[in-house]
Amino acid sequence: MIDDARWQYQQVVDNSFEDWHPPLMAWIWRRLMFLQPGPAPMLILQLLLYWIGFVLIAGWLYRRGHPRLGIAVACAGWLPAAFALTGTVTKDALLAGLLLSATGLVLWQKLVRSPPLRIALGTGAIVAMLAAAAVRFNAFLACVPLALVALPAAFTRTKTRVLLTTVMATGAFIAIGPAIAALVQAEKTDVQLSLMIFDLGGITERTGVSQFPDMGVANAVAVNHRCYDPTEWDSYSDWAKTPCPIGFDRMERLVDDEGLNVKKLWIHAIVSHPVAYAEHRLTHFNISTWFLVSKGPDFTAWSQSVPNPWGFHVRQNQVLSTVSAISVATASAIAAIPNTACQPPTLVGRASARAAALGRRVSGG
Repeated sequence: MIDDARWQYQQVVDNSFEDWHPPLMAWIWRRLMFLQPGPAPMLILQLLLYWIGFVLIAGWLYRRGHPRLGIAVACAGWLPAAFALTGTVTKDALLAGLLLSATGLVLWQKLVRSPPLRIALGTGAIVAMLAAAAVRFNAFLACVPLALVALPAAFTRTKTRVLLTTVMATGAFIAIGPAIAALVQAEKTDVQLSLMIFDLGGITERTGVSQFPDMGVANAVAVNHRCYDPTEWDSYSDWAKTPCPIGFDRMERLVDDEGLNVKKLWIHAIVSHPVAYAEHRLTHFNISTWFLVSKGPDFTAWSQSVPNPWGFHVRQNQVLSTVSAISVATASAIAAIPNTACQPPTLVGRASARAAALGRRVSGG
């Protein structure tokens, strides 16, 4: 367990949830405790979803007459950057498993002939998408296109219906997270401020004009330049190694004490400086996905749980040490390759694009 998982497991034990991390994940984890206390049940669930997704997609490609591509997709599950992280309880691994499984179910839905089975596969895919959207609010960007394929043809028969279905699906996927948080009575933590502060910092960095409210600092632009890191928002958090004077804690106090509307401030900054916002977001995307950069962010993998009050830890052994060393070394070597076409996200993206093209043929046929 990493720090995030430790925080979530404390909520599981207390049966009292917060919305900083997905309440749905903690709620499910609580239900899995009857199997065994600790991180093992959630880890097994993540691994099952992850590999079921790859098996379904690879099997579908094999059935469609593309065995080599199916093998390539199956092998993608062993890529170090993904494989090493599957051994960690984290919402990102759960999200990946849910989306992979949803994709596999959608593909097989188009292949089977039995109407009841098609309905069952489509329903399973939609449930997985809703769960994914509840795990991360921005997952709707991946869920909406999948939902358009999974839904019966009547929903997408005309351009008007496609537009209406897209709007309704987007609303449903965005709303599912807050709805579940309300159902389980999760405590609100102003988690949305993390995204807004990160964007305000990015726009400030690129315009040279502070987008932050008055926080009593002499030169907000210079302070932001020290705090801003396009890789992640954490430099503004309360756990940053060097506290940021215009970070989360300061902003949250303005919200609580003075009723500051950060969302209005955030939207105004984006509308006023769309190019700066796009540069900030594309830079973050570039670094996070190794898309058009020669080296991505430092590869992170965990082979041991953080200290925790329950004493959960991983017993070190030769197999674990070897796998961890190979994963980190291979990922670091691939990340250093100047040709981005050889980097893991690009390879997976190419295979996914090919599979999507085949999927459109099946859907159209």
